[in-house]
Amino acid sequence: QYFELEEWLDLMISSIGFNPRSLSLRQKVILITRIVPVAQPRVNLVELAPKGTGKSFVYDNLSRYARVIGGGKITPAVLFHNLASHTPGLITRYNVIVLDEVQSIHGDSAGELIAGLKVYLESGRYSRGSTMGTAEASFVMLGNITLDENRQPIRQDTGLFREIPNFLRETAFLDRIHGLIPGWEMERVTKDTPSKSLGFKGDFFSEVLHVMRRVAQYDEYASENMVLVNCNDLRDHKAISRLAAGFLKLLFPDMKPTEEQFKEFCVKPAVELRQRIRDELYKLDPEYAKVEIWYE
Repeated sequence: QYFELEEWLDLMISSIGFNPRSLSLRQKVILITRIVPVAQPRVNLVELAPKGTGKSFVYDNLSRYARVIGGGKITPAVLFHNLASHTPGLITRYNVIVLDEVQSIHGDSAGELIAGLKVYLESGRYSRGSTMGTAEASFVMLGNITLDENRQPIRQDTGLFREIPNFLRETAFLDRIHGLIPGWEMERVTKDTPSKSLGFKGDFFSEVLHVMRRVAQYDEYASENMVLVNCNDLRDHKAISRLAAGFLKLLFPDMKPTEEQFKEFCVKPAVELRQRIRDELYKLDPEYAKVEIWYE
């Protein structure tokens, strides 16, 4: 409450290791989006960007509660439960699971993993053998895409996920993702990227975000103060509500935004994230109606 919004936003950016002076407001919001899954339970995001834009940097350096793992190294035993050693999987031990290089997950061995992920992303439940359970871990998937000379995705018109030859092209899986982060709008990491300003110490900030995951009042505030238009699909509404609550936690932890601030910095980015998923679903399968979600 003692900060102007711009000051607070810059403090958040500096706390995750980036220099706010080298970023536009939109790029700052993209960076804040990366840590929404750290503060908000069971948020599922995909970020597509070229290499060298720092996609995994935040998760590697911000929180001991986040686990980054190469997509080619993930198995159902590692993720959910190891039947041989009776060891609980990563989703029960971390707040955020980040699958880096997600395009490397492919082949027949991925079948059980993807089936289990579909169930978990939808309901928070998992099972392997006779072991069943629930978890609150958020999921982030990072993929590389190619840009044209104008720094736009080369497959923007035909479908961004067509460049990734695996399960991310399955609409049944993609529909369970809450939002698509436009990582292609971020610049490559340079010597000017690291923060040169004051920020929260990493372990302190990590603990604050960990504790905030358990605070339900932000979800209630978002649900009570958000008016969505043309949003009749349950998955759309759930995704936007969860994301808006996450932005509220990070940008207005005192829950005292003005009506316009809540719309501009919580609801608007949440709608945009989910709208990109809806757009990609339509490109992959015309059976998904073209929907334009808005807010009042």
